Amino acid sequence: MTNAIDVPTKHVNVGDVSYAYRELRPAHLADPTPIIFLHRFRGTLDDWDPAFVDELAKTRHVILFSDAAVGSSTGTPAKDFDEKGRNAAAFARALGHTQIDVLGFSMGGFVCQTIALQEPKLVRKVIGIGTGPAGNAETAPPTDIVFGIALKDTYTFDDVRYLFFAEGREKETQAFIDRWATRKNREPVVGPEIIAKMVEAVTGFMGGQTDHYARLKQLKQPFLIISGDRDPFFPLKNTWLLFRELTNAQVAVYPLSGHGPHQQHPVEVAAEIERFLSQNS
Repeated sequence: MTNAIDVPTKHVNVGDVSYAYRELRPAHLADPTPIIFLHRFRGTLDDWDPAFVDELAKTRHVILFSDAAVGSSTGTPAKDFDEKGRNAAAFARALGHTQIDVLGFSMGGFVCQTIALQEPKLVRKVIGIGTGPAGNAETAPPTDIVFGIALKDTYTFDDVRYLFFAEGREKETQAFIDRWATRKNREPVVGPEIIAKMVEAVTGFMGGQTDHYARLKQLKQPFLIISGDRDPFFPLKNTWLLFRELTNAQVAVYPLSGHGPHQQHPVEVAAEIERFLSQNS
C-alpha cells in the first residue's frame, strides 16, 4: 500500500474545476465506504499528518480532498460553507461514490456539518476534529492571539506548538514537524487572496451570521467529535454545545491536548475513529 508521504496527487474534473486529491486504500477494507478528509484553514493536501493518515488507511479507503482554488485545485474559492459542502459532494460523486463518511479538521469540521445537512443520503457518518458549532449566544471565544498567529505568512516552531499542541508538548510538536517535512512532491501554498476568502467564510460561520447552529438538530447521522482540552481556537465548552445540539453524537476529549489531537496522538485518535466507524449505528 502506498503511504501518505509518497501517494501521488490526482485530479478529477467537475465542470470547469479540476479538484486535487490523494487516496490510499488497503488491500483488505473494513468497509467499502470511503472517508473524505476536509482540510483546515490554510491547509492543503500536504498538511494532514502522515502518521494519522497512514494509520487510518490501514483499514479504510482514505481520500484527501482539496477544495476549489486550494493547492493545485483550480476554480474560484468558495464564498461560504454551503458552497464548500456542495463542492465536496460534487467531488465525491465525480469519483463514483454514492455514500461517504466525512472527516473535517477545524474549518473542515464546518464543512462536515454543512455537507451532512445538505446530503443526508450521501453522508453516512461524520467526524469533526478540533472544531465546534456555528457561532451562537453561548459560544466561548478563541484566545486573543490565536488568529493573529494563524494568519502569519509562515509558522515558527513556537507558532505550530501554540496553534496545534498543548503547552509542554514540544516533543510531539517536533515529531509532527519532522513527519510533515518528509513529503517531497508538495502542493502550492494557499495565497493571500484565498486566505481572505477563507477568513470571510469562517468569520460569518463563527460569528453566528448563518443558520447552521439552528439547523444542527436536523443532522441525524452519527457524529464523532474529537477535541483537545487545551484548544485555543475552540474552548472545550464549544464541544459540549455542539454535542448538545446533535441527535446522535459521541465525544472523545484528549487531556493536555491542543487544537490538533490527531497530530499529538495520531495512532490513538485513528483507533478511536476506527471504533466509531465500525459501529452499526
